[in-house]
This record gives sequence, structure tokens and C-alpha cells, in this order.
Amino acid sequence: MFDIGILELFLVLVIGLVVLGPERLPEVVKSVTRSMKWIKKTITSTKEEVSKNIGLDEVYQDLRNEEILKKSETDGHQNKEE
Repeated sequence: MFDIGILELFLVLVIGLVVLGPERLPEVVKSVTRSMKWIKKTITSTKEEVSKNIGLDEVYQDLRNEEILKKSETDGHQNKEE
């Protein structure tokens, strides 16, 4: 989801350790992790619900079918010319 490297993660943990202290840091990490999982789950379910409601899957399928049809037509024209 986020493009965070090891160095950035280590830097955030060190700053968190200095600011929050060793007692509160594990609680904060658990809370942030739990919140991130909840946000990701909520976004995913919302995307799925919106996709179902507007029929996005059907639109994608129609577009894919049109691409296949156009490709087969151009392939047919090329074969006739040979």
C-alpha cells in the first residue's frame, strides 16, 4: 500500500521510541496497525459495492469484447491480403 523501505521504517520507530517512550510504543504500533487494516478493509468493501451497483464489471467485459472483436477483424483483413 505504501512504499516504505527498511530505512524509513527504522527511522519512524526510533523517532516513535524517543517521543512516546518504550512503554507506549507497542500500544501505538498495535493501534496504528489495527486502524490501517480497518481502513483497507473498508476501502476494499466500498470499491466492491460501488462496482456492483454501477455494473462496472459489465462495462469492463464489454470493453474487452470490443477489443477482441477489433483485433480479430484486423487479423482477418491481414490474412485476406496475404
